[in-house]
Amino acid sequence: MEKNTETEIKLLIAKKNVKALVASPLVAKKTKKGSHKTVKLVNIYFDTRDLLLHQAGIAYRVRQNGKKYEATVKLGRAEAGGLSARQEYNVAVKNAKPNLSVFDESGLQVDFADILGTAQIEKLFTVRVKRELRLLQITKETVVEMAIDQGFISAGGKKETIDEVELELKEGSLADLLAYTAKIAAEVPVFTESRSKYARGLALLDKLEPEGARPLPEVDWDNDYCEEYKKQFYQYGTAIMEEQNVFADCGKLQTEADRIFLPYFERMQAALYWLQPVMDGSAGMQANLQGALRPLYKLRDTKTLLRRWKSLFKLADGRLGEDKVTRLLENRLENIGDEIQLQVMRGTYSGIIFSLWAAMEGAGWKAEEYLQAGQLLQVRVKDILEKIEDAMNREKEAETEKAEAILTGKLVPEKKGRKVPLKEPGYATVTRLGKEFYYLVTANESSKLTNLSKESRKKLEKLGEAMRELFAVNSLGQSVPSELLKSNTVLSARQSGYLLGDLAAEQLMARKAVNKAFAKWLKTVKY
Repeated sequence: MEKNTETEIKLLIAKKNVKALVASPLVAKKTKKGSHKTVKLVNIYFDTRDLLLHQAGIAYRVRQNGKKYEATVKLGRAEAGGLSARQEYNVAVKNAKPNLSVFDESGLQVDFADILGTAQIEKLFTVRVKRELRLLQITKETVVEMAIDQGFISAGGKKETIDEVELELKEGSLADLLAYTAKIAAEVPVFTESRSKYARGLALLDKLEPEGARPLPEVDWDNDYCEEYKKQFYQYGTAIMEEQNVFADCGKLQTEADRIFLPYFERMQAALYWLQPVMDGSAGMQANLQGALRPLYKLRDTKTLLRRWKSLFKLADGRLGEDKVTRLLENRLENIGDEIQLQVMRGTYSGIIFSLWAAMEGAGWKAEEYLQAGQLLQVRVKDILEKIEDAMNREKEAETEKAEAILTGKLVPEKKGRKVPLKEPGYATVTRLGKEFYYLVTANESSKLTNLSKESRKKLEKLGEAMRELFAVNSLGQSVPSELLKSNTVLSARQSGYLLGDLAAEQLMARKAVNKAFAKWLKTVKY
């Protein structure tokens, strides 16, 4: 009998790319001598008619490998984007007949009689595969078994083809396995298969209820921050990789990519911000995320710009002539969508996620045993407030130095009639510390900040609303296509000027709103 915890990553790789991968140094140079072999396996899965074992979190199979048979029980599966870990018990048996009593002496702590009662075990379905195996020494400490499976599942008169690559951790660290998978994703396009062969067989039998959309968990502020943020990272990454499978298959969702992926990537970005001082490598992880975020932001802003232009053009009621802007923005949307589609098809998202997971697993964490997620948030908020205080003090010092210089004649005062820039302390500070203010506002929305009074939190909420408007209109201004700014016809120039003028007017209003909200909030803050 063999007992272990099986940790593996299941990948979908096109056949032509599997051949390229196997021939690459990633596999060829890391294959342990004598470990490469090919076997034919027949797996028979068993349960009761009402799936009593499945309901108890148990999968039971008997595997035939040539003339040898092995019975296996797998318990409670933990999954994340193709990565799974579950406890596994294996016992050599004489034939393929179901017999759970062979596990009586195995140390398996499961009372099958209590689970099954009088119900009888029966065959559910069969999986037949040709498996190409090799052991890979991916680092000095870590050995991974690569299994390339080709075959099919037979269930209830239906068949489903199997073409997948499994990477099972045999010894060493999960961080090494994840980092190696990220390297594979950089070599060939990869997608993940969250479902096990067992789950796929049950689906063919129509014995699995559709999962539907799984809500992402809220942060448990009482949990230790290391465990909590790891959980969040796996949840967000899994959601991205599951969504990209649908996105890649559909082929008609390019311009919806921002709506589909951006919320998850932004949550990962926010998590990294809070973790900056307590986790090594967070800055590099942030940089890695930008490869996905930039085109998604461009897509989102261009869609907003197009909606705004259509509204303005309609209000003009024909006074602007033939529409020259809509098609230009629609072309830009299509181009950005195609760029994102190409990223997905190349496996870029998979590579980013596996890289982030690897960095997270291999990172050095500070005070992880003593600091709760909520406590970390409060510490980071204190850091933000100190930055704001420092910025305000420096601004006051600059104003004082300027006044003293004028009095002593060291600074020439502005000449009469010369335009003096509008003093906007709120806008200037919020712009300079935009990231800090943004995360201060998001923290205020998700948790009770002990660093601030109830009144201060309320005023901060209003400031957050004003900031969102400002950042949104600023982002729109930056997303105006260069082709629009270089219009070479009177009509196009007139229309682009109309759009830019509207954005400029809204930006001015947004800046004033930020100044007002900032001044009110500042009065409530006690540093």
